[in-house]
Amino acid sequence: MKKKISVVATNACGWPNLTKLKNGQILCTYFNAPSHGLMQGDLVCSISNRNGLNWRKRGVVAKHPKDGNRMHLAVGMANNGDLLCFSSGFFVKEDKFIGFSGHWLSRSRDRGKNWYVDKCPQVPKIIQSTIPFGRIICIDNKKLAYSCYRSKGRGNPSETWMVSSEDDGKTWNKISKFGSNDSNEATLCGLGENRMLAAVRTHVDHHVKLCEIKLTGKWKEKGPLTLPMQHPADIIKLSDNCLLLTYGIRNRGLMGIGARLSIDGGKSWRPPWVIHQFGNKAKDIGYPSTVALDRKGTLLTAFYTDYESTLIKKPNMYRVLSMRWSLKDWLHPTILGSISDGKQLKL
Repeated sequence: MKKKISVVATNACGWPNLTKLKNGQILCTYFNAPSHGLMQGDLVCSISNRNGLNWRKRGVVAKHPKDGNRMHLAVGMANNGDLLCFSSGFFVKEDKFIGFSGHWLSRSRDRGKNWYVDKCPQVPKIIQSTIPFGRIICIDNKKLAYSCYRSKGRGNPSETWMVSSEDDGKTWNKISKFGSNDSNEATLCGLGENRMLAAVRTHVDHHVKLCEIKLTGKWKEKGPLTLPMQHPADIIKLSDNCLLLTYGIRNRGLMGIGARLSIDGGKSWRPPWVIHQFGNKAKDIGYPSTVALDRKGTLLTAFYTDYESTLIKKPNMYRVLSMRWSLKDWLHPTILGSISDGKQLKL
């Protein structure tokens, strides 16, 4: 399969977040202003059919307050089918952040068309001033979890927490700190059997590391997954033991989207490869979010960029893009055979 790139939105910086709905459609939630957060703007969503190629605007997830924006997000689906989005943002003036605009929770019961916004969700006090990121994941019948972080400014360590709900997202009462104070943007991935992984952006040199927890124990550091300035990452489960990591490569001279594969539940990782390159003129890119479109290794990855060389008209414009691609096109047949367990990947 030749990779296919589609435009989700123009004049939008992004931080896109993909959610696969129960009917197979794909929802993409993103920041709709052409700035790295230094403009007023909303969180909005667009929806695609099952192949992720055709997008149409769906709804406003969180409208910005006066003189502020809604730019950060963690998105997922509750067990009852409701779409949930934790968000935060800043007040801005003359291209500067001048204050935090709150930690909100948006909820939709009609596949993202209409959203109810709770500006004072029931989260622990320490979480109220944090920035949500990544996915809201289902752990079991009623339990959900997401991650958030607090940045203390340049040169100071960040703090990261997992926040969980035991009533399908009505209240969020339990927190668990992880990342050893060298962490901020983290994406959670539940593996079953009370085990969870987090792909965590580090604070010092901005690589991605892996953290693990068994829900009856404490978080453990498992080591680096990328090189410095390769961040942040999304991590998804393709089958019982097969995990896919996608991440931004922000090294000058190689601005792109990278990927790595684990076939033993995150214990070891195959060498990385690059699934997309933006070219030398790109300066602000990445933040991939990936979903599996089928059980045959067809994937959809959303990301944003300020320059896209494959688009002839106005390449130097902020865009949110989606790319449909397949593991078959990138991996050696022996690796494809090793990840096919006959359950989810039928390659």
